[in-house]
Amino acid sequence: MGMVVSVKQTLHGNGEESAVESFFKLLSECLNRDAKMVVTVLVMGSNANSWTGTWDVHELSQRSQLGMEDLDIEEILVFLQLYRNITVVFLDSWQDVTDHVCAVTKALSKRPYKLLTERCELPFCVDGSWASGVRVERDGAGLGEVWSRQITQLNRVSPAVASTLTTAYPSPQILLQAYSSLESEEEKRGLLAGLLVKTGGKERRIGPEISARVYRSLTAQNPQLVLD
Repeated sequence: MGMVVSVKQTLHGNGEESAVESFFKLLSECLNRDAKMVVTVLVMGSNANSWTGTWDVHELSQRSQLGMEDLDIEEILVFLQLYRNITVVFLDSWQDVTDHVCAVTKALSKRPYKLLTERCELPFCVDGSWASGVRVERDGAGLGEVWSRQITQLNRVSPAVASTLTTAYPSPQILLQAYSSLESEEEKRGLLAGLLVKTGGKERRIGPEISARVYRSLTAQNPQLVLD
């Protein structure tokens, strides 16, 4: 109620805050020093419906002296949130206060991680069951499927091509070792070009384009490089 009184006096004073020392005045001074600061005020022993419900004798006396209506209090709450970055939360008990503080603390602790995950290089890729990944066991079972799916992320690499490649080179490390055994860049780019892919009873070669694309994806040092 003291804060409501201070805000009402400020509003009636043509926007100039009251010189009387108050909780609202202290909050305003802090907010004026840091425009990005957001304050949440927890009000106990009351609730959001109390301005239209039951008030004690002291509160009723204050309201009558100031001529405050229910609408006035609602406007003050809106004023606090829009113009002062102050949100008022009505709680019934200390347990509610504890739950609220825990929820806010949990949200703040997760915020850095969420900000990182939102900085996706491919924002057009939506989440779905197909993107849930492959389960990898302690003995390494499933790593082959991960390697195959990694290859299929490249442009124009079908599951059949990925299967042929991962059969010839069961892991990225084996393929990198094969690259390191070659001397020229041309040989490295064309290492996979001659592998035969069987689809629908027909055979075709992987070809130099996909071979070079796979090579660049595994060895390029520039994260902004366009593989195609």
